[in-house]
Amino acid sequence: MKILSTFLALGLLFFTAVVFPLEARSQSAEDFYENAKLAYRAGEYAKALDYFNKAIKAGTETADVYFRRGLSQEKLGDSTRAVEDYTHAIQLDPQMETAYNNRGSAYYRRGSFDQAINDYSKAIQLNPSYSLAYYNRGNAYYGKGDINKSISDFTKALELDPTDADAYNNRGWALVQKGEVAKAIPDFNRAIEINPEYSLAFYNRGAARVKTGDNNGAIEDLTKAIDLNPQYALAFFQRGNAYFRKDNLAKALADYNEAAKLNPNYPDLYNNRGWLLFTKGDVSDAIKDASRAISLNPKLARAYANRGWMYQSSGDCEKAIPDFSKTLELDGPTAAVLTYRGRCYLETGDQDKAIGDFQKAYSMDPNSPDVLVVLGEAKEKAGDYKSAAELFAKLVAIKRDDASAFFKLGVALGMDGKFFEAIDALTKSIKLNPHNSDAYTKRGIAYEFIGDMRKAKADFVKAKDLSSDSKRTS
Repeated sequence: MKILSTFLALGLLFFTAVVFPLEARSQSAEDFYENAKLAYRAGEYAKALDYFNKAIKAGTETADVYFRRGLSQEKLGDSTRAVEDYTHAIQLDPQMETAYNNRGSAYYRRGSFDQAINDYSKAIQLNPSYSLAYYNRGNAYYGKGDINKSISDFTKALELDPTDADAYNNRGWALVQKGEVAKAIPDFNRAIEINPEYSLAFYNRGAARVKTGDNNGAIEDLTKAIDLNPQYALAFFQRGNAYFRKDNLAKALADYNEAAKLNPNYPDLYNNRGWLLFTKGDVSDAIKDASRAISLNPKLARAYANRGWMYQSSGDCEKAIPDFSKTLELDGPTAAVLTYRGRCYLETGDQDKAIGDFQKAYSMDPNSPDVLVVLGEAKEKAGDYKSAAELFAKLVAIKRDDASAFFKLGVALGMDGKFFEAIDALTKSIKLNPHNSDAYTKRGIAYEFIGDMRKAKADFVKAKDLSSDSKRTS
């Protein structure tokens, strides 16, 4: 990304001023000042700072000398003294828009986004054609989380300077964060047209294409980013994601491993690699990666969710429950995680907590088939067959071609004593899946309860035949 100030500037050194005879002070101050500018242009920022200090001690008191010393301060990493110098320059020349812009950038680098925005706005007020100030303010708004104002400023910067590749790139990324990925791609295209060696723009376009499902295009872009910068850990990570989505697990794993070598402290990498390993059946190493992600970022909710699912899938609900609980604490309640935790509560015998989780999940997503199933089964297990039947009735309304949904409804209705309705539901289940012996058995029982022994016997015979056929073919 382009620097946010007219010049890159960071740093600080102290030097003892030399005392000059009064008659020689003016000439010596000018010499110091010129030597300071030469040293800065040569990239000798410590020497430049020394000369600027001497020039000021010798009597040079202009906005320009403080502005330039501020640049040297920043180059050497001291944004605090840079701010002091830019402030002094502004006091000497309140119309100096570059001093406002650069002080804004010093504030930006310190994370003081509101102060940065105020300074950029003042620079723009002084010079409405100052494209860099619009660009910089766009970055500050983005840092503050105001995506719309960020995009507006990048757009204004591009109106003033249509050749600014950084503004296209940053506007594109802001659009991605806003969810307008299709609009972002043309901005990345334009940034790359202006600068064909722009590795960040290739990376951003690749990451955007991953989001759109264009995995082949993403891989092409991310490969280019890696060609331009072979140490680009994030590009390996995102290309791994694209390969993972294409089910090319070998290449995905190779890219994740390379990313880990280049940046061993990136939590999302371990989270994703852990999920890949889990997909491959390597549960032990998958849990290690998820745990590594959590150790690097204890607030990474999805890593807790993934590790919880890994524990649950391997039958260790005692460990899964705390992970799901931490996910809910960090991310807030979601129907999916409540459902997972509820299932674990059932596994550990805590039926009340399970039903509580399923009820919350149902209140959040009353039309989720998964939630309807687990809550219905929990109600059934608790002996509340009427509620279970009501939930399964909603399930079959959503999944009209699902034999298992009608089967669950039929069983719940039968347990609730509604045998005619149970027979109707079980008959529909049998039509959708005529090979389910349990459906015939349950319907036979319902026929027995209404006194139709002929049909009951026929269903029991059919169930026995299907069960025998199943044994012979297994």
